[in-house]
Amino acid sequence: MSKERLLRKSDDSDMLFQALDSVQEGITMIDKEGYIRYANRAAYTIMGAKREDVLHQKVDRLTKGTPLLVKILEKKKPIIDIEYFLDFKGKTVHLINSGYPVTDESGEIIGAIDIFRGMQRSLKLADTIAGYSALFTFDQIIGNSAKIKSVVKLAKAYSRNNENVLIVGESGTGKELFAQSIHNHSKRAGAPFIALNCANFPNDLIDSELFGYEEGAFTGASKKGKMGKFEAADGGTLFLDEIGEMPIHLQAKLLRVIETLSISRIGSSKPVHVDVKIIAATNRDLEERIREGHFRKDLYYRLKVLYLDIPPLRERESDIILLADHFVKKLRQKIHSDVMGLDETAKRLLVEHTWPGNVRELENVITRALVICEGEYITEAVLKLAGLQQPCKRLCAPVQLDASQVQDVLQRLGGNKKKTAEALGISRPTLYKLLKRK
Repeated sequence: MSKERLLRKSDDSDMLFQALDSVQEGITMIDKEGYIRYANRAAYTIMGAKREDVLHQKVDRLTKGTPLLVKILEKKKPIIDIEYFLDFKGKTVHLINSGYPVTDESGEIIGAIDIFRGMQRSLKLADTIAGYSALFTFDQIIGNSAKIKSVVKLAKAYSRNNENVLIVGESGTGKELFAQSIHNHSKRAGAPFIALNCANFPNDLIDSELFGYEEGAFTGASKKGKMGKFEAADGGTLFLDEIGEMPIHLQAKLLRVIETLSISRIGSSKPVHVDVKIIAATNRDLEERIREGHFRKDLYYRLKVLYLDIPPLRERESDIILLADHFVKKLRQKIHSDVMGLDETAKRLLVEHTWPGNVRELENVITRALVICEGEYITEAVLKLAGLQQPCKRLCAPVQLDASQVQDVLQRLGGNKKKTAEALGISRPTLYKLLKRK
């Protein structure tokens, strides 16, 4: 081979190694004896290793268990996209890894190569694809009332630290909207926002959803195991909606995670450190749940480090028309409607309604009205046709109620607190506060 050709080949090799050092995935290669012959710059960074710690070392001496590259040599076939824990110098590195056999021109295996990335980068990509991200910000919270402004100011303050947040409020008040806004206003904004509705999973499944499980942990478990929501949210925020419905045995586990900042998958005794901010939400009175024996008092105070009480729409009367106009503008293009807004009769009906379904109910009513309306403006008749009932007249304003009045209504309704709250036109949390005054 001529000197010129050798120099050109050397230049090509240098350029190839420079290219491999430029990628963010780690790359390592072993020969058929199991010695590491190459590792790129990202591999050292991800492993937290120096060149002399890795290069020319026997791969099975660097980590516990059987390394992926050794399995490739043994099986003589690729292993693609597996979750992999690399134990290096007493430190566990969580990876997504793929390995491939390396063959010569005759097809003989002469080594193996793997390509891996840190779990956090893989999770960020998966979250983007799956939609596990927070979409809402504080700018999207509509309202000029003193109550909503006060809550937004408080929520922004909460976003500046990592303490747990408990959000309470009736259904439809926008609890997840606030949770996402807190996440997006925080230093965790670029990390995952993972939401789990504690009421939507059977008791035997929510455990595995939260903490994940190892291969063969139970009948029907995936052969690859599964990562739980806590691991998926690592570095970001975990939103636990309807926390009041969480089974009592899981509450003990959640409390331990908060105290130790680590979880163990089902079927594993190996702790995994997690850095997660928990935002919990409920429409239930957790103090009553505690008295009934359905919620742990110690967990309640662990979650209620920071506390938000989202006001119901009927306590934000000045925001009702503002929100209605916002929904008209937001939805008219989606529905292909030519409606310009609401007339005075419609606005009066909206203000007089008590909105048991809160902002969500208002948006649904406006949506139906836009579909039904044939004129330029939504009228009272259109709203009624859209399902809005006659104004729910309150017996008296919540601020005028005293405990004796509440007790009288409660007694007439046979002690049914839900029906009492509806009859009084107040939320159940407000009812409980009035009853406590006695």
